Amino acid sequence: MKRIPNLLSTSRIVLCLPLLLVDAMTLPFWTLYVTAGLTDMLDGFLARRWGVESKFGARLDSLADFVLAIAVGYKLFLHLKLPATLWMMIGLIAIVKMFNAICSYVVKHRIEYLHTKANKLTGFLLFIGMMAIGRSYFVPVVWMIACIALFAAIQEGHYIRSK
Repeated sequence: MKRIPNLLSTSRIVLCLPLLLVDAMTLPFWTLYVTAGLTDMLDGFLARRWGVESKFGARLDSLADFVLAIAVGYKLFLHLKLPATLWMMIGLIAIVKMFNAICSYVVKHRIEYLHTKANKLTGFLLFIGMMAIGRSYFVPVVWMIACIALFAAIQEGHYIRSK
């Protein structure tokens, strides 16, 4: 039972291969996407609920999140019709996250991504927000998520540097 959360994180990584092989914006794509997203929601919840949290599990979860984000981003990039200012905001968030990773490495001698409530909220909103691609309200939704993501990244950096 204590292996189930790590198996869920691992399954998220494994699901990325078929995700890359199916056409974006199709039922098979969204089915794989939602399944991978559910593993993300369940792994940490179960680890905490069953008292089997570990540093390895947290790192595996972060790796699985990263792999899924890259796979989904690769598949959906051409479908993202975003204004240049929003791309700049996304770039700013990426720069802050990279700065956080460097600071984490300097302070703790390892790269660490914190699972703050703001980061969890950002992940959840990204997960459901992607399903709005192609809708008239997609750009405002992305702006809202980007603002929350920037706050989460700044907060994460503060926590890293204050410990």
